[in-house]
Amino acid sequence: MARAIPNARQRAAALTDLAVQVAIGPGDFAEAERIANSVTYEDQVVQNGRDFSVRILAEQVVAVNAREAERIALTIRTDHERDLAFANMARTLATTDKHTAKRLLGHIDMIPLKENMLADLAKGRL
Repeated sequence: MARAIPNARQRAAALTDLAVQVAIGPGDFAEAERIANSVTYEDQVVQNGRDFSVRILAEQVVAVNAREAERIALTIRTDHERDLAFANMARTLATTDKHTAKRLLGHIDMIPLKENMLADLAKGRL
């Protein structure tokens, strides 16, 4: 159904939304990841539609299943998108699961971002 949408940007958004719904609803993470990996959209804002879609999927799944979200985020090829995914997932879990949030921050490659977020997590400000 999403493939019938003529506008590429809307199609990418619909596929990403569908992937999130499949992951959170029935809990079929493999199918959700397959759907997110099928996004091929790119423009001036989104340099890699596949990585962007997978990042959104991981960020949405983290509240339901942090381990699965971590595994999904590790498949992101672009360093910038992967760092954003782990940073946003850690923010989501900062108040409820600090141990997992700290583990997620350990995956961030950009050292200044990682250090600032770890300091904020320790102070309870993340």
